[in-house]
Formats: sequence, structure tokens, C-alpha cells
Amino acid sequence: MRVVLYIRVSTDDQARDGFSIEAQKRKLISYCDSQDWTVTDVYIDEGFSAKDLNRPEMKRMLEDLEDNKFDMVLVYKLDRLTRSTADCDKLLKLFESHKVMFQSSTESFETRTATGRLFIRLISDLAQWERENIAERVRFGMEQMVTEGRRPGGRYPYGYTKEGVLIPEEAAVIRRIRDMYMKDNLSLKKIAVTLVQEGVTRRGYDWTKSSVSLTLENIYYAGIIRFGSKMANGKYVNRKKELRTEILDSVGSHEPVWTLDEFNEHLEILRARSNSGYSRLGDYWFTGLLKCGKCGSGMFGRLTNERIRKDGSRARVVYYMCRRKWANKSCTMPIIRQKHVEHLLFEFIESIIIDPNITEEKMKKVKSERKNKEKEIQKHKRNIEETQERMKKWQYMFVNDLISADDLRERLNEERVKESELKSELEKINVNNQETDYIISQLKEMKELWPLFDDKEKAEISKIIFKEITLYTDLENVKGVKNKFFEASLSAKYR
Repeated sequence: MRVVLYIRVSTDDQARDGFSIEAQKRKLISYCDSQDWTVTDVYIDEGFSAKDLNRPEMKRMLEDLEDNKFDMVLVYKLDRLTRSTADCDKLLKLFESHKVMFQSSTESFETRTATGRLFIRLISDLAQWERENIAERVRFGMEQMVTEGRRPGGRYPYGYTKEGVLIPEEAAVIRRIRDMYMKDNLSLKKIAVTLVQEGVTRRGYDWTKSSVSLTLENIYYAGIIRFGSKMANGKYVNRKKELRTEILDSVGSHEPVWTLDEFNEHLEILRARSNSGYSRLGDYWFTGLLKCGKCGSGMFGRLTNERIRKDGSRARVVYYMCRRKWANKSCTMPIIRQKHVEHLLFEFIESIIIDPNITEEKMKKVKSERKNKEKEIQKHKRNIEETQERMKKWQYMFVNDLISADDLRERLNEERVKESELKSELEKINVNNQETDYIISQLKEMKELWPLFDDKEKAEISKIIFKEITLYTDLENVKGVKNKFFEASLSAKYR
């Protein structure tokens, strides 16, 4: 476990016994030694108060946290880290989000046990109580602003400057979108495609079906300031969950793009056309897995319109489409039938599975190679252990004041570089074995049982084995004989 020490002293603390840098350093190193932990870095803020997080070494520690350089933060006492409940809650959530543990060497503040987590939860509850009180005051202030016709914070939407002044050129685009929808009777997608083809952007971004819809649904363009947003149960909440409130509308002081009657007119039509045409998720075997090999976007499943076969039965075909192509046709990836994806997947699996008829001579060669690899693995493991032992020796020298904190940091960085290189080499040795035993057994099992699975089970087994499946083809518009496969391939990443 990679443990870092955080040490802080203020001017007053330095005069008190037990809180000096040397005392904290000595006790924390001893504590790590008793737990058989490896100290990888030490952060010392000397002469800084704990009233906030604006401390040099605290900032460096948080930067290292983002880079996942350690697994645990150890302090002498909780107040060495912070004296602010809000900052404590913030830090603990940051640690949790990066799966980093926290512990105090002299108190029951840690996140490794149920009791420790209980104490942490109590601190978080106090912070939550503080936030809710602040949220109530903020909510009352925002409601008052809306009542007075003022916008309660946030960025102004497309069409307005930072000061809330209407931009004629952008307002013209917004009005044109409504005309295309109401007068020309174009779909949301067709509007987005038309704007993209004409080179009309939304402040540097391409228009999409979603952004066109959001524009038409924005009541701000009708001169109304709305506080709160709609929930599934019909109530309204602000974007921040703690600011729950009923919907509050007020006539704003800004210049509208269209009238409220016009807004209600096209909003009614939007709701009437809200049927999206999506189908049952269970029909899609590869939902959430497929990626477009041309633009990198996700691909989603849909069903064709229902058709009646010659025998009178009804049929719908599952196919997948690139999200970017669907949004504004900026990608040329053709749609691909689910049966085609299935065909490509099992071609890919067939190329991965080892031939069961491998000759005895080849088997001997494989065994010999594995034996040599095992020797290399053991050698690298010994070198890694030696590096870790040297790191402990540097820590002891630091405790005994033979080297400074800067020297310790420099030496530990050198050792960590060596350790990282050794682990990287060790990983390269093992890389050829990653797609053999366990993965190949899973692929074989999938191939054998696939015909017996229903749609739901096929979707589940695909997600269990694969993390991502990327489709590739040089073709753009595929037209040909029905039920024929066009030239394409795929690659996959495993769980």
C-alpha cells in the first residue's frame, strides 16, 4: 500500500509539545512501520493555518491525488488536515472518488473499518446540514430575483451576450429554426442536418437533433424566466438537487425572441410528436458496447419498420447506427444489422481461440517458453522487492534526521521510477498470456452457448465478456442484395 504523510504546524502549534514537525514525522513513520506500509511521499505545511485548503503542500498532495500516486493519506490528528467541516467533507469525497483511504494515527478517523466510516459519516452529515442551510438561503434569494424579473445566475443561452443583450444574428437563427419546424414542417433531425450542411454553427459547435429540441423548448426565448426544472413525478427542482422548489415563472426584463403564444404553439406540437420510435432494449445484444471506427462515437440500436412476411408473420430487423451520423450526418459510418455484427464478432472470436489440434512438438515449445517466462517473472519480482526495501531505508534515514524531506522525496521518486519500470517490464512479459487461459475459455463458452441464449441473455453475456467493440469499414453508403454482409471488421476490449 502506497501511503503518504500529511504534516502541518502553525506558529502556535510549534510551541506545543507533540505537534512539532519532528514529532509528527517520527510517530507517523513508526505507525507505518507497525502496519508494514510503504511511505511514498511526505507533505509538510509549516506555519499554515487549517482554516482553508490554500496551502502549498496541500495543493501538491491534491495534484498527486488526481494522478493516482498513492492509496492512503495518514495524519497525526484530523485537525492537522483541516479544521473546517466543509473542507473535511470535500477532502473525504475527493479521497473516496479516487479510492484513496484516509486515517488518523491517534483518533478513530479512518475509512478502512465500519467504525471509522461511521465517524466519517457523522462529519459528512454535519456538512450536509450546513449545506442545506446555505441552500435554503440561496433558494430564497433566487426566488426573489425571479419575482423581480431578474435571471438567477447561470450562463445566458445561445442568442444572448454575457450581459443578457439579444444578439440579432443568433436570434435570426433561432427564429429560423422555429419557421423550419412550424412552416416547413421539417423534423428536428432534418433541421440540424440542414444547418450543418449550410455551415451554420452554434457558437463553434454543430447543431444536433438534441440542441434543436432544447432551443424550441427553452421558455426563456419567450421572455419568461423559469426557476426550477421538471422531474419525472411532475414536480420541479433546480439543477442542484438540494434546491427543490415548485416551478416559478416570471416575466423577465430581457428582449424575447418569440411570443409566449408562439412558444406554447410549437411546444404542443413537440409533445404530440414525442414518440421516439425506440424499441425494447432486450432486442439489442450489443447496446452500450459498440463504437464507430470512423469517428469514435457510440452506436445505438433501433428497429426497422414492421413488415409482413409471405407467411403472414410480422418482422422487424435490429440494426445499429453511429450517434454522430444520427445527430447531424457528420459521420459516414453506414448502418449495420445486428446479424452482421454477430457474424463479425464470431469471426473475431474464431481468430482468437487457439487451435485445439496443436501438435505435440508445438506444445513442447510452448511449455519451454512458459518456463523461461516464469524465470523472468521471478527475477523481476525480486528486483521490485529490493526496490521497496530501499525505499524503507530512506524513510528510516528521514526519521533519524539524516536526510531532509526534500532529499527523501527525491530518493523516493528515483526508487518509484525504478519500481515502475520493473513493473512495466513485468507486465510486458505477461501480456502474451492475457488472451489465453481465462479469456479463451470464456470465448469458447460464449460460442458454444450463444445459440441457446435468448435476446436478454445474449446482451448480458456480451457485457460480461466485452468492455468495448469497435466496428470498422471503408464503405459509406451500402446498397446491395438483402441479407448480404458488406466488407467490415471489428476489434474488442475485454473486461
